Amino acid sequence: MGLNDWLLLAEAVVGAGLVVSVWRLDRERLLGVISIGLILIASVGGKVITVFGHETNAGNVFYACVFLATYFLIERYGARQGFRAIWWGATAVAGFLAMAELSVALAGSGATGSFDAALALVFSRAARVALASLLAYVVSQSVNVRLYLYLKERFAGERLWLRAVLASAVAQALDSAIFFSLAFAGLLPVAHLVDILATGYAVKVAFMALAAPLLYLNNVEHEEEGGVASVLVRYDRLAALRPPVEEVVLK
Repeated sequence: MGLNDWLLLAEAVVGAGLVVSVWRLDRERLLGVISIGLILIASVGGKVITVFGHETNAGNVFYACVFLATYFLIERYGARQGFRAIWWGATAVAGFLAMAELSVALAGSGATGSFDAALALVFSRAARVALASLLAYVVSQSVNVRLYLYLKERFAGERLWLRAVLASAVAQALDSAIFFSLAFAGLLPVAHLVDILATGYAVKVAFMALAAPLLYLNNVEHEEEGGVASVLVRYDRLAALRPPVEEVVLK
């Protein structure tokens, strides 16, 4: 394994660890992690790297972490928060892009001329990448949340790993097709673009297949609707040996 391969694995471990660590706190921090992941994609997603002998872009792990954080939101706080995450993330990316473009447009004093030129070069590409990631995120996450909720209902709370991997695999295919087509079309040969797309998709699916068992750490579901809050407490989720054993309804 080369340096890039190890760095990608390190990104995956740090990203998954960050999601799990903030999941223990509250939903706002999980939404914050989603925003950070999307902003990172907008910032560095235009960088093409070589991992495991194939080329892809540098933002795949960040996007996979966004999906993982979304599943934690749904499992702990209910369906409403999954849909809320879509527009929360979209607003964060749009705000970042607007503020970054305004900052780059400001006339520099000359003392930081080389830095100003570097910023202008980076953000001349970042706008396209950010808009591609924004559209891909809204479309794929809408499908992702709906499919995940359907599978959650279909499997009646069981097969958590399976529904996370299936929902992610379908939604990530849609995301990859939209993002890579918009971000790199016309810049790279078609054959090259297909390899980048396929490698990125494989990285995201592999990440979710390995990270999905972390969802078994969650043992509380909280859903608020119409002034009624229900809290479902589960035991032995890691073993997944039996269904919920205690339910408390608070009015």
